[in-house]
Amino acid sequence: MLDVEKLLALRAVAAHGTIAAAARELGYTRSAVSQQLSALERAAGTSLLLRSGNSVTVTPVGRSLLEHTERILVELRAAEAALQRSDGEIAGELRVGVPFREGPPLMSSALTDVRQQHPKLQLTLAATTDSTGAEEVRRGTLDLVMVSRFGPAPGPAEPGLRQCVLSRDPLRLCVSRRHRLAAEPYCRVADLGAESWVISPMSPLGRLTLGLCSSAGFQPVVAATVHDVAAALGLVEADWGITIAPELTPSSDGLRRIALRDVDAMRHSVLLMRDGDEESPSIAAVLAAVRSAVSRVALQALVS
Repeated sequence: MLDVEKLLALRAVAAHGTIAAAARELGYTRSAVSQQLSALERAAGTSLLLRSGNSVTVTPVGRSLLEHTERILVELRAAEAALQRSDGEIAGELRVGVPFREGPPLMSSALTDVRQQHPKLQLTLAATTDSTGAEEVRRGTLDLVMVSRFGPAPGPAEPGLRQCVLSRDPLRLCVSRRHRLAAEPYCRVADLGAESWVISPMSPLGRLTLGLCSSAGFQPVVAATVHDVAAALGLVEADWGITIAPELTPSSDGLRRIALRDVDAMRHSVLLMRDGDEESPSIAAVLAAVRSAVSRVALQALVS
């Protein structure tokens, strides 16, 4: 009989290419993972891995077994969801990735609500980024993650994942209240070539901003580089320059937001989960709480 824990070890090795990296992900020693893989090969009656030095590749038979493993995991998660529904109370464990740096502070407040409403549900938070979140859900190290997608549309979900678009908020030019444009209702990126900019160049939003400037025919004069939107807005308020940020990003009295006529890109806040997990009561509870948080933030933006 094939064992799920051993199948997960094979899955981790296939994802990382080395037993050492798989062991770190699974929280086991390298020796323990090697023993699991050897036992799995004995149970399968054939080689599942090709070892070459420290690297490992999966054989065609191993690849076939991994395809079955993904289907087995979907069924196991469906069984767990059914047990939660039959019990009438949401329990178990849910590992959630939160983009503390890049995203709006929706997930942390929403998950606090879920934790209070469902005390038997063990929630674990992990800091993630837009670039790593999807892969962590696919590997199974996280069950749910929030990411921000920038563009006219969010784009399709990655293979094996399901996505739920929570909000779409337009991009705005952010300036200090003392800036010459502070009283303007709108402007164009093409008119901002002489301005100093505050940018997070390695983030998706920063790369988009650089692309918008390039399309408008200029290379921005960067006065400061930062790692997150909050830091950028703080420097903008202190008159270091201007930046582009989503409408629903927390603001302050020292900032002014200006509509951009020549920008159709938006921030799409998306929750990612594995295929089939949308039926889980715990994930459904998180979805409901985050949607409620999005509505509150949107309402505050309208009345502020």
